Amino acid sequence: MAFFSVLLIIIPVFTALVIYLYKHSAVKYLTFIAQLAMTILAVLYYREFSDQWASTLIVFGDWDLRIGISLINDEISMSFIFLTLFSFWMVLIYTFDTRQSNRTFLFFLMFLQGVFLGLLQTYDLFNMFVFLELTTILVTILIAFKKSGDSFRAAVYYILLNASGVLVFLIGVIIMYNVFGTINVGVIGEAIDSVGEATSVRFAYVLMMAGIAVKSALFPVFSWLPKAHGVAQSAISALLSGLIVKGGLYMFIRINQMFSGANLESGEFFFYVGAATAVVGVLFAVSQKDIKQILAYHTVSQIGIVMMGLSSPDFDTFYGGLLHIFNHALFKSLLFLGAGVIIKAYRTKYVSDMRGVFKTMPAVSIFMIVGMLSITGAPLFNGFISKTIIKYSIEDSTLKSWILFGVNIGTATSFIKMSQIFFGPRRMTLRLYAPFDRIALMGFAFACVILGNFYIPISDGFFGVELSYISVFNFDAFFDYFVALAIGFLIYYFIIKKDYRPIRMIREYKPSFQSANFVFIMFVVVMSVYFVLIP
Repeated sequence: MAFFSVLLIIIPVFTALVIYLYKHSAVKYLTFIAQLAMTILAVLYYREFSDQWASTLIVFGDWDLRIGISLINDEISMSFIFLTLFSFWMVLIYTFDTRQSNRTFLFFLMFLQGVFLGLLQTYDLFNMFVFLELTTILVTILIAFKKSGDSFRAAVYYILLNASGVLVFLIGVIIMYNVFGTINVGVIGEAIDSVGEATSVRFAYVLMMAGIAVKSALFPVFSWLPKAHGVAQSAISALLSGLIVKGGLYMFIRINQMFSGANLESGEFFFYVGAATAVVGVLFAVSQKDIKQILAYHTVSQIGIVMMGLSSPDFDTFYGGLLHIFNHALFKSLLFLGAGVIIKAYRTKYVSDMRGVFKTMPAVSIFMIVGMLSITGAPLFNGFISKTIIKYSIEDSTLKSWILFGVNIGTATSFIKMSQIFFGPRRMTLRLYAPFDRIALMGFAFACVILGNFYIPISDGFFGVELSYISVFNFDAFFDYFVALAIGFLIYYFIIKKDYRPIRMIREYKPSFQSANFVFIMFVVVMSVYFVLIP
């Protein structure tokens, strides 16, 4: 098991190469063999090292830790690894077709998995940059894979804006190397308290966090995400929203751990960045008519909720944000995959043109309803748990509590609007769904229900976090949820449904690449003032 970390990177990359080079119809089954092998390795590795994570550090070639290439695993990285394996399992099943196999698509999909697993395990800043850049390139190719004009434009927009973020991140890495003479995350973390007040260290933090903000789609640098989601295949949208964006949040956790001794006091700043992200995301979401755009902007909004948790120095709040990463990955992947099935059947992406989905596709409808209940925070579903943890931890602040409640109302409004697709007479379609679509949807839906009801043993067993104070059978919880639904319905019926001019203006707003870069620069300036000049 000593080479577990390396094997998790090599297996999917080697599989991708074999799939691309070996031209045979049966080669697609190799993806499932590789996926099974990695899953077994991950389970065995977790069972062996879960109580002694210090022994999981690997330094290649027995080099000194300061200069060697190293990989490390702990509870956080392993939880992300399990999420990655599960998500790719479901996407591979969803895209599986017994009649034909697109080897090129599978090549990029498996290659992306290997690179992303490398990002989760790397222990030095330069390789973090390398894996981040490779992820950006591979995602760009997958966004453009349909080879339409819209997909090419969205892919170019994505790679240019994300390349700007990655470049800024690299400049921050260079500054850190100049100060500490190493790029090892652990070594820097141990030494940073001695020079934490240095202007160069603070500015490096600003640059690295600005790059991470782009990858995470935080306000105000999120404009690439709805563009990419709107044109990508539904399976890629599920990976983008459910997993790839989470890579930026994972880096946010790691970089903040590294800078923990620098006394930056970044919690309040990033809480309100998260709050702005959540509010702006939900405002854009409620104005949309395209089902994929509704889901895309709710990815922005839910990431804002995650950031409201992760930014806190309080562990309970932080854990609420961390848990919401996994919950959001599950229910949003479910919703995107379900939306893909419906779009194929109805040949439209507009909610107003979809009716009678429940009678036409009852199984898909049930799975979609599970996703909707989860994202709106219904008790007995996974979204309720993480949102409640954050809610309890910020209840001392009236402003923060009302922000979270307002976002929940906006989320309810959007999905009340979307729920119209289930009503109406049965509609006969030329193409419904393959059994593999149903299996993938069922897997994500089952995970949402499991995490929504067995959260106590799961949290205690994996993270050692006790959540018995969260009760799904709580009158106040049901009351708050139905109040949010009622207010959401009123907002939809009297405001959103009328489609007033301000709503149309929000929906039609499409920032250009130039304006997006200007906003990014201004974001760096604001962060520089807050973290470098004011102290």
